[in-house]
Amino acid sequence: MFDQIRIAAADGLKLPKDVVLGEVLISFVGRCSVTIENYRGILIYDDSTVKLQAKHCKLIIHGKRLHIEYYNHDEMKITGLIQSMEFGD
Repeated sequence: MFDQIRIAAADGLKLPKDVVLGEVLISFVGRCSVTIENYRGILIYDDSTVKLQAKHCKLIIHGKRLHIEYYNHDEMKITGLIQSMEFGD
């Protein structure tokens, strides 16, 4: 119910829904780089798996030679050979 109100407010004010709802944003550059916005925390990090907590789900990136190039409180960039990405609960 509350999300429906937020969506209606975002539409009425012409605001991006991803920002209003706090949804995770994922931007890939080929298979070698991914930028993730609106994550909440790092759950697992090694050279083959990065697991992040987002507001409504977990995000799991699998690959080889994965490296968090940078991160701050709302954005991070992961580089390496990205093989797959999945959403979890």
